Amino acid sequence: MTLAPADLADWPHFIIQSLADGVITVDGDMRVTDLNRAAEKLTGFTRNKAVGRFCGEVLQSSMCGRECPLKMAMNSGEIISREAVLTNRKGEKTDVILSASALRDDQGHLLGGVETFRDIAPLKHMENERRRLVSMFAHDLKAPVVGMAGLLNRLLRGKAGELTPEQKSYLETIHGEMQRLEDLITNFLDYSRLDLHIITPVVSAMQVETECQEVINRLKPQAEEKGITLQAEYPENIIVLQADPVLFQRALCNIIGNALKYSPSPSSVTLTVRDLGEEVQFAVEDQGPGIDRQDLPHLFELLYRGKSSGQESGLGLGLAIVKRIVDAHGGRIWVESAEGQGATFIFTLPKNLRD
Repeated sequence: MTLAPADLADWPHFIIQSLADGVITVDGDMRVTDLNRAAEKLTGFTRNKAVGRFCGEVLQSSMCGRECPLKMAMNSGEIISREAVLTNRKGEKTDVILSASALRDDQGHLLGGVETFRDIAPLKHMENERRRLVSMFAHDLKAPVVGMAGLLNRLLRGKAGELTPEQKSYLETIHGEMQRLEDLITNFLDYSRLDLHIITPVVSAMQVETECQEVINRLKPQAEEKGITLQAEYPENIIVLQADPVLFQRALCNIIGNALKYSPSPSSVTLTVRDLGEEVQFAVEDQGPGIDRQDLPHLFELLYRGKSSGQESGLGLGLAIVKRIVDAHGGRIWVESAEGQGATFIFTLPKNLRD
């Protein structure tokens, strides 16, 4: 089919209507000006029923309201992408990825906004199945590792006869490596369970200083062995927050343990706790080699090993787990560092965990 010249003016309309992704446009007052067939299917609104309505009535997204991507894009001029859940007219929910941007004329005047959204439910299902498969594999792998470690331990205790010094040295090395492998598998299992929300916080009232001091006391022998001063600074007032004490200690222990691992001797590692009103901030500062700027955005990614890791062992699971724990509590985590100037890992937790 050949388009006539008059039809060419409608070419952008034909393209938008043919897209597999949903497309919706709004004016400056957030009223719908157009939407394509894919958007009709996802929202349950026909174009005639949607045009003229406020965007929030048609595109009922979990991001509507204060964090509306369209409003943010129109105000900032940036392209905003978010993962969200759409609810159509029948109340059915669909996982989507949203991308919003402002619409401006050639003079830069704001005309409105456009948002595209793609159904990612099949992709999320495949990703969850993949994660479950990996988690099951790691679980099955751990059983023989634990069994072998137990047998090695019996050999080292002389249960199968006296060992020569050389045999004992070899077995101790193997036993140590088996323990490292077991720890790695355990960390990976915990990461998978947190990622799939199989492990969720068991919340209780937690006295912050008490929980922090338990972690400090647990790690002090390790610090003293390296010639590192491990200390903590707390506010004068008693802080109580709603959190999972076990997961909290796991996260804090991991961060402080990392600081001790990368700190030189002699030096110091300091935990500083601050009461920020509705949330509590925890900052762990070390005097280590610092972190390369290129590594900073990726530190909490699974299995990421940056330039700053040097010769230290590990596969980057620890910080990925810490981020999952902080996220599960509705908190935030980040790093402040410059190469050669130490690093400060900071995370915040709300005093009251929201559902």
